Amino acid sequence: MSDARVEYNLKQAGTTWKREELPPPFSTLDPASAAFADAVATFQAAKGLTADGKLGPGTFAALVPPKPAAAGDLAGLLIESCQAELRKGVKEVGGANCGPDVEKYQKSVGVAKGGPWCAAFVAWNVMNSRGLTKPPAWCSGSVATQWHIGSKKCAADAKTTPLEADFKSKVKAGWVWCRAKDPTGAKECRAGTWVQGHTGVVVKVDDTGWTTIEGNTNSAGSRDGDGVYLKHHLWTNAPQVDRTIGWFDSSKI
Repeated sequence: MSDARVEYNLKQAGTTWKREELPPPFSTLDPASAAFADAVATFQAAKGLTADGKLGPGTFAALVPPKPAAAGDLAGLLIESCQAELRKGVKEVGGANCGPDVEKYQKSVGVAKGGPWCAAFVAWNVMNSRGLTKPPAWCSGSVATQWHIGSKKCAADAKTTPLEADFKSKVKAGWVWCRAKDPTGAKECRAGTWVQGHTGVVVKVDDTGWTTIEGNTNSAGSRDGDGVYLKHHLWTNAPQVDRTIGWFDSSKI
């Protein structure tokens, strides 16, 4: 009989966490084993978490608490803010694109209740991490505005797209990631032509891709989901049209 806990943990291994990052006994146990899931459940019960044996983002944050960002480290503070929202388990409540936390994000940039909120999630966390009462000019409820203004304000070494040969080496944790589609089929979306935009904050980069915290997505990676999730994206998928438009370092603007 298959163990849903094991299947879940195997999906999370290498994306949400890596075995070598875990403390004992988890680092000595096989994530494909029931013993690993049992150890997770024991830890969760001791911490007052749901003891389901699944090592997801919330449990990982409790198991390996992130190091506090230093004052003035805008990228680190942005990641911290996003991680705090992730640990809260923010979900839509009372209908699509609704709920207390969702509306908090929407209001930060003037998005109406019920409107898409992935860009608003990024904007609210930028404001929260910097102690701002008004959003910077590039922060918007529109992914297109976010990218076209934000990336334009960044120097060449603080932004990149999959059209650049060295884009993998440039992307860093704390950068903002944007995805969209140009209905004309152009490889680089132009202002005013974007559809299906989506965005998130990069929290980790490795050889396989980049990991983000995103609002208005779900476990399947939809751009119109139901909450805040941790997602891993592969470098091999980045150059595709209807995929990644680019990344930029919001701490520089």
